[in-house]
Amino acid sequence: MSAVVSAPTAPYRWHPPRQHPAAAGARWADWIPVVQALSGKSRQALVRAVGQAEQLVDERAHWTVAQLQQRLLEIKALMRTRSPQQRRALPADRDALRVEALACVSLAARHSLGKRPYPVQMLAALAMQQGFVVQMAAGEGKTIAVALAAVLLGWSGLPCHVITSNDYLAQRDVQLMGPLYQWCAVTAAAVVPDSSAQALRASYQADVVYATGKQLLADFLRDQIALAGATDALRRRLSEMGRTPGREHTVMRGLYCAIVDEADSVLVDEATTPLIISAPEPSPMMVEAVLCARAIANELVLGTDYTIHPVFRDVEFTPLGESRLERLTQPLPPVWHAPARRKELVGQALTANAIFHRDRHYIIDEGKVLIVDENTGRAMPGRTWSYGLHQAIEAKEQLDITPPTRTMARMTFQDFFRRYHRLSGASGTLQGIRNELWWTYGLMTFVVPTRLPSQLVTPRFRHFVSSTEKQQAVLDTVAELHRQGHPVLVGTRRISDSETLEQALGAMGLRCVVLNAKQHATEALVIESAGQPSHITVATNMAGRGTDIHISADVAAAGGLHVLMLEPHESARVDWQLFGRAGRQGAPGFAQGFISLEDDLLVRHTPWFARPLSALARSSPRGRALGMPVLHALAQFAAQWRAWRQRKQLQQRELQLRKQLSFTDDYSPAQRG
Repeated sequence: MSAVVSAPTAPYRWHPPRQHPAAAGARWADWIPVVQALSGKSRQALVRAVGQAEQLVDERAHWTVAQLQQRLLEIKALMRTRSPQQRRALPADRDALRVEALACVSLAARHSLGKRPYPVQMLAALAMQQGFVVQMAAGEGKTIAVALAAVLLGWSGLPCHVITSNDYLAQRDVQLMGPLYQWCAVTAAAVVPDSSAQALRASYQADVVYATGKQLLADFLRDQIALAGATDALRRRLSEMGRTPGREHTVMRGLYCAIVDEADSVLVDEATTPLIISAPEPSPMMVEAVLCARAIANELVLGTDYTIHPVFRDVEFTPLGESRLERLTQPLPPVWHAPARRKELVGQALTANAIFHRDRHYIIDEGKVLIVDENTGRAMPGRTWSYGLHQAIEAKEQLDITPPTRTMARMTFQDFFRRYHRLSGASGTLQGIRNELWWTYGLMTFVVPTRLPSQLVTPRFRHFVSSTEKQQAVLDTVAELHRQGHPVLVGTRRISDSETLEQALGAMGLRCVVLNAKQHATEALVIESAGQPSHITVATNMAGRGTDIHISADVAAAGGLHVLMLEPHESARVDWQLFGRAGRQGAPGFAQGFISLEDDLLVRHTPWFARPLSALARSSPRGRALGMPVLHALAQFAAQWRAWRQRKQLQQRELQLRKQLSFTDDYSPAQRG
């Protein structure tokens, strides 16, 4: 919901695309010294500016509320200046104005939020305002840092979007930071999904808009459909002037600057996923074909008629399977007689059967299939799989088949974020992706030092041969920690695993609270109580990003929150997001992972040359202690490398497609505007 009722501001002004060094065709190695030099000089300048701002905060601590608010309005007017004549009348030293603005916003935060921002938060805010992606340790106050940067950017009067990883965080952050925005005369709003066009338009009129990347891209594509592709200011204005009363209106003011919270997830992990705007296109023949494909798929045998690639999860028909498929489709209509078409239809049915599992990849809610995002553990209402896969899963679950859709607009998140004129962000886990952020978005990474030394204890993973043995060890550990009075958070990758643990703990006489895509409505209550003594919480990745679990002084003195991870992820960054729920802001905490040879990571991604280590790990406890850490590291490296290759290949295909469909090649692969 909107924190403040927003009023219309200056219309969107189009800015030409901006180029980063890779666009010039230079080799990456040639630019490494330049990037390092810029990063070093910028770091020194930012640290110096924050020191000056801290000094100003101390000097103006005696200011009255009226004095501070008056100066905030004056700085806002200076930051919003547009015409060349007004710019020439500004103070010559823009850096001095920026330092004073940061100091005054920090004072406003102390008055409005009751908290004076720490120097590390001010440093992160200034770095984001300057266009860096910031790495802050978990619990260092990223929410306040993002809000400080949003005020500085929102004063420009141009659209400023704060991109969160889910809708819950968008609405929560607007409510938490609402007093600060009101103090600084900045309007802020959160875009609520499934709102009317009028409500969306009102939200986007705010100076600072909190929303998920999915919501922003969907609204952007709908606006492009309404404008018939008009992107520049003149064509937009002409389109608005010629709009008929019954025609759909646009809702956004345009794209100017964006601050991406959890930047690694939004800009990297989900960046190459295309978002498609489609319209239903009823086709009784397609529905009948899906049902026939389901019946035929039930007749085929895994290993004899088809195989499944263990890594890419593709269905491949054997020669015997192809001949059998031809016999089974002989009596069917002519559409089944084309080899490619029948293999596609039955392949989707087999994919739905063998690869996509209920309570892992999707859930059933009110008779509808809802996709679950494995990275966040959240359901994604309104999104469907393409190319008939969604209908194949509905047939598998014996639900009503939804009509197929016709694509009206399509864009990847990576392409969308590169269209912002100013881009910045923050995350606690940017390890291993800094080069990719620079090469893809022209973003340099700024590492903010921790305010307090970390007291998080992270012992080595515990290794097991079977998943059953591992699960029992987790249950025993939870029971022991509960007996000692520690709050426990158990992280799982799948909804089904969270429910299995709930039942097993219940059989042991231990009560726990479950948080997954089925209980999203109670998320705030679950997180609020997760840090209480002897409290047991079992959660999917919903509790892994942006979740702040508060603990009392007594809990901290006893050792803090204890986090147990049931199964590792393909990316170590996701593992550390879960571990980062404990030991926040220098508080004590404990985090440990459990891994078995039957885990999805090791089964799918262990390189062929490391297979002998699996036999060594099965042989004895000593072999397990020696072989499992190596297997874990190799499998995780292989998974991350493969994901990077897929992102790179998809990016190249998208760029090639854009060139083929455009009359001019004026959008460089490394440009964003």
